[in-house]
Amino acid sequence: MSDEPPRLSAEAVALLLEVLDLEEPFLNGAVAEMSPGPVGMLRACGLLVPHGHETVSASLADHDDAPVTLIRSEKAGGLAYFSPSGGLIAVPAARLTRYRIEIASTIAALASDLAVPSTRPPRPLIEGLLWEIGDARLGKRPARVQTWFARRMWHAAVRAQVAAALQARPYPRDVIILCTSRAARLRGVTLPGTILVPIRDVLAAEDCLAVSGEILDARMRGVAVAAVPGPLDLSPDGKRLRIHGGEPILFRSDAHIAAMRKLVDAFYAGKRVPICELTDHGTLHRHFGAAKWKLLKPYLSSVKGAWGFDL
Repeated sequence: MSDEPPRLSAEAVALLLEVLDLEEPFLNGAVAEMSPGPVGMLRACGLLVPHGHETVSASLADHDDAPVTLIRSEKAGGLAYFSPSGGLIAVPAARLTRYRIEIASTIAALASDLAVPSTRPPRPLIEGLLWEIGDARLGKRPARVQTWFARRMWHAAVRAQVAAALQARPYPRDVIILCTSRAARLRGVTLPGTILVPIRDVLAAEDCLAVSGEILDARMRGVAVAAVPGPLDLSPDGKRLRIHGGEPILFRSDAHIAAMRKLVDAFYAGKRVPICELTDHGTLHRHFGAAKWKLLKPYLSSVKGAWGFDL
């Protein structure tokens, strides 16, 4: 394992963990354009790498949420689509690039303070979901602690697979499973023979992708960690939304509240919502109105006609 975790920002660490908790740990170029700083840091550290290209794009000229089919055009110098209002519209290659999280580098960074033997690289136990990090040294404990890394432990189907992996590879003591999911999503979630720990709760610092051995040891000893709001904090009545702790965005109409609840729930479930389930107006711009949309647009994007927050 690397001795030094990569230098990142709090925003870059948060973005990495959010992407890891998606069904597929990929990020498209359109989303990357909205967070150039964090994405640049993740790419520079080798934590985010190119992985193919999108074959469709949202319109860049018609303010339409529907995806458009791309064609290769010599005139446009690459991929493009035809717009009724603007003619042939070239789509920048960077917007179509897909990125994936580089899991091996991510686990190495997370475990850099856990004194895991470097001769044993992380071993995948469930393809794309669960890895064995190794025996970690925590605090002054006389014995090392078997530590795993898992994505999406809030999902029942994933937990069933992890339970099967535990049966196939039993340990005499509880296994620590470092989870990409937020504490709120793991509330009430248990798995016999394990201690589920949200990675965000035990990082050495919010701008450092390294789990602190001391903090993790304290967590195992039962020292409570104060809960913090997620990047989306929607009030119980659905009328106030804070994004990254910023000024509240207010909603009054039942239609706005219903749509926002679906979008926030989908964000924490790692999903997106088809436009037809959000509004009859055809676009979120028309649904929320110009003033509200100006506040929401930087954080929302459409992928093949399904909308979601990208933070």
